[in-house]
Amino acid sequence: MASSTRQALFAGKEAIKPLLASADLNFAAELFSIAEAIASSVQLRNILSDPSAENAAKQGALIAVFGKSASKSAVEFVTSLVSLRWSTGRDLVSGIEQLAVYAVASIAAADNSISTLEAELFSVRQIIDSDQELQFALSSKTASDASKLALVETLVGKKVSQAASLLVRNAVLIARRERVSVVLEQFGKQVSAVAARLVATVTVAAPLDAKQLERLGAALANNYGQALQLNIEIDPTLIGGLRVQVADEIIDGSLSSRLNEARLQLA
Repeated sequence: MASSTRQALFAGKEAIKPLLASADLNFAAELFSIAEAIASSVQLRNILSDPSAENAAKQGALIAVFGKSASKSAVEFVTSLVSLRWSTGRDLVSGIEQLAVYAVASIAAADNSISTLEAELFSVRQIIDSDQELQFALSSKTASDASKLALVETLVGKKVSQAASLLVRNAVLIARRERVSVVLEQFGKQVSAVAARLVATVTVAAPLDAKQLERLGAALANNYGQALQLNIEIDPTLIGGLRVQVADEIIDGSLSSRLNEARLQLA
């Protein structure tokens, strides 16, 4: 990410914070819709990301396109974003999308449901990753967005929160450029960043009980200096023990790993 885009994204996060005190999920949905429209129009994207263009012209373009379909607060906020310097039009789109996720996560944090949101995004990503036919359907170049969204509605329906449903639906739309599970993973990391926690993916041979999870969470929190969101994956091939991945760091304490090390030493 170019330095100008990083600075613009930081300024955007500072600008959105006062709005979140009264914002709801509709505000985040509007940001996603605006980003989607800008992404689909080369002409609009070029106008809004052109550093030489007058801010008044950019504001006029936004009002002309979104004045009747989006709230005043959403249009004014995006107007403040396009006045910043983004390295490319794609960066502007990505920035609006990231700020929409930030808004969803902040709203969830305010009503103490951010842990649920993290878990729901991880669960949906696992479902998609485990079903090749579903992956194919969601990544199809010939299927319409409407059919993909209908499929997602069948998949999640009322099973997840409105916040998670909003993020999953928009992950499908954004996934024209990337796989849905990749976008959901990015969303999950952004949500966890708002929760001021790291995500630990814990792979075990068999499910852990509540006390084991509590002890593991406490040990990892002590090690990293903050609480972690534990995402548990089951892999019987580990035989025993566990493997923990936090960002790029992997702690492998599985029995299968120790057996492999023993075999190498005996070879």
